[in-house]
Parts: sequence; C-alpha cells; structure tokens
Amino acid sequence: MDTTTGISPSSVEALALRILGGCRGVVYRQYPHLDAALAGLVPECAKETEIVGTDGLRLFFSGQKVLADYAACPQRMHRRYLHLLLHGLYLHVIGAKQHEPWRWDLACDIAVERMIRQICKDQAEFCSPSEEKVRQVHQAMDVWLGSSVLSAEQIYARLGAEKLPYAPEQLFRIYTWDDHRPWRKAAVDGEGLRKKWERIRAHSGSWAGGVGGHNAGEEAGDGIDLLKPLHPGGRYDYHRFLRQFATLQEEQELDLESFDPVQYQFGMEHYGNIPLIEPLEYREVHRLSELVIAIDTSGSCDVETVTQFLQETYAILSDQENFFRKMKVYLIQCDCCIEQVQVIHSREEWEKYSRSIAVHGRGGTDFTPVFRYVEELRRKKELSNLRAMIYFTDGDGIYPRIAQDYETAFVFVKRTEGMRQVPKWARVFCTADN
Repeated sequence: MDTTTGISPSSVEALALRILGGCRGVVYRQYPHLDAALAGLVPECAKETEIVGTDGLRLFFSGQKVLADYAACPQRMHRRYLHLLLHGLYLHVIGAKQHEPWRWDLACDIAVERMIRQICKDQAEFCSPSEEKVRQVHQAMDVWLGSSVLSAEQIYARLGAEKLPYAPEQLFRIYTWDDHRPWRKAAVDGEGLRKKWERIRAHSGSWAGGVGGHNAGEEAGDGIDLLKPLHPGGRYDYHRFLRQFATLQEEQELDLESFDPVQYQFGMEHYGNIPLIEPLEYREVHRLSELVIAIDTSGSCDVETVTQFLQETYAILSDQENFFRKMKVYLIQCDCCIEQVQVIHSREEWEKYSRSIAVHGRGGTDFTPVFRYVEELRRKKELSNLRAMIYFTDGDGIYPRIAQDYETAFVFVKRTEGMRQVPKWARVFCTADN
C-alpha cells in the first residue's frame, strides 16, 4: 500500500491513468488538430520517472507523483502534457543523441515553454501559479533571446556561445516540465521515430496551417501555427468546432472530491478486494447544455444570410441524439445594443424561430453588450453551465478586451479586414469559405 495516499499501487496507477486521460482530453478540446500526436504516445507506468516523460513512443509516468501534482494544481498537469507533446512534434527526442545533453535539454525546454507562454497565455486550462521570481526569470530570458520565436537548435547555439543571465540549474527548475532521461535511455530506431512524428506533424500542420517534415528542433515558426486552436478556415472547421461541444456525454475527468481513499482501501483489504467506494472516472457534464448564439444585425446580415447560418448550425446540432431535449439556446440579436432575446428549449421552438425570423436593429456594431448581458445571466444563475458562445457577424466592431472563461467563436459572413481585429483568445471562422 502507498503510505502517502493510502491506496494500493495498482489503484494509484489506475487513478494516474485516469488523470492523464483527463489531461489528454483538455489538450484535445483546445487543439483537436493534435489528435494524431495525442494518440502517438502510449502510457506506461515507470516509478523512477520524474512525474512524466517520453521516448517518442511511450508516455512514461510515476503514478504517485502524477496524483500529487494533479491534486496540487490540475492546470499544471495539463501543461506538462502539452509540453511533453510538443517535444515529440519537434523531434527533440531524436536530437538528444546528437547534442551535449544538458544544453540540448535546456534549449528544448526553453523553446517549448516560450511557445506555450506566447500562445496559451489566455488559456486558463494551461496556467499554473508562478512566483514573482519565475516571472522575472522569464522576462530576463525573453530579453536575452529576443522577441522572435526560436527553435531548439537556435537556442542551443546561443547557450554555448553567450553567457547566461542565470545559472543553468536555476533555469532547469523553471523551464523543465517533464523527465528527459527516456530520451537517451530508450533504444529506439531514430529514423523510424522521425518518420512517425513527421507524419504526425504533417497531419497536424494541415489543420493548423503549419508544415511538417523538418529536422529535429530546426523550425520554430510553424510551432505557432501548430498551437493555434483552429485557424480561420471554412465550413468544415466551423462544423468541427461546434461538434466538439455538441456531444452530450460524460466527460473523462477524475472527481477527486468524491473519492475517499480510506474507504476504498478498507474494502480492498477486508472484503475480498471489493472497494466500498470506487474512484469516479467520469463526471456527468453535458458539454453543451447551454449555448449562446449572438447575431450581429448591422450591415449585410440580412434575413436570408442569418437564416442560412441558423440552418447550418441547426444541422450540426440536430445530428446529436436528444440534443435539444437537454439544453437551452439563447439567440440574441444585437447591433450597438441588445435588440431581441429568444430562448430556445426544443427542436420545435428552433424550427418556429427560423421560419419567422425578423432582423432587428441595423445600427452600428458593438460586440460588448452581448458579453455584458451573458455575464448578467450568469450572475442571476439563469446560465450556469455555459461552455460556448457563437457570434455571427459581418464586419468591424468593438470587442471585449478580457478573455472569457467559455469558448467564443466569431463567424464571419465573408472574409474582411475586420477578422484581424478579433482577440487572440477567440476563434475565427468564415462561412463563405469552401
């Protein structure tokens, strides 16, 4: 029995696997185009691992350390998973056998962390508490390395040619999120591993706009593309975006609050390996039990265009079994202020609204009233499980400056310069693309 957790080793491993499965789900929901990369690492328990590590084929983990790290801060485990995944995508494992160990390890960690900090800074799923000293080191290293995104190879060269602002040991404590020892221990076929991850990069890059097939650690620029949640693409992208929320199911997420390890272990020891309480692998969460669809009624968003957009959205949602039975949709028309609000509770109400829709307003565009209205609904508990807002618009407007804690997508009628004004924390789609 594990004296730290009070749980048997096999149960610790099972719980750790469930936590890693939850982390995998978090990464997938934010970056669905990395699905091949997520499937490319097979979990394997290895007690000597410092929390998690990979050899490019397997995801090694220490069950006890995973449980402790997740209990302290779930977001930190999410970030570890993403950090480790990017090492695979950029072939850092292969490069480890061709470079000075400590310098290559540090260069790879700095390259990945700078990328994550730049792209994921507004994503609460991957944030973790940081001390003032940590922020100071990040800022100093950003000044030392410059503002451009650098590959591991480029940082490796800098580490060997210039004096570091901090001692390597201090930088390792801040930039290292996974165990690199499997990089050099595993007897893997380097060429086979390269081909595997180049295929995965090509698949991921075709979604995100990046290009696969680079040498180990050479390219950093398209890493920004690989971490873009979903690029401003066409109809298929919008369909994929909406479907990731439209599936009514139980989410794989360890419910630690309802798990009592003492009762669990007592049953295993005294009742023939029958636990009195099982750790919950799933929480009952309807992923899109609430949805807000805002319609910009200014400019060229006429009745025909709005109706077509609603029909397309309806087609996606209605594919899901019992979707309308367990959710409500707020349809909000807005130009510079809220013009109309319709709450949909059933398939029949949606169809009726679509048949008789009238566009109200036609004034200037300001997106912020809808966000304020939604916050008011949440304050009143009329919205309690909002996961996504879709804003259908035709052009320029005033955007909220603060990132929301629910997914937000701006769907444009056609490609315009206004798409460049959309905040980085929101998704962008265009219905005019094929």
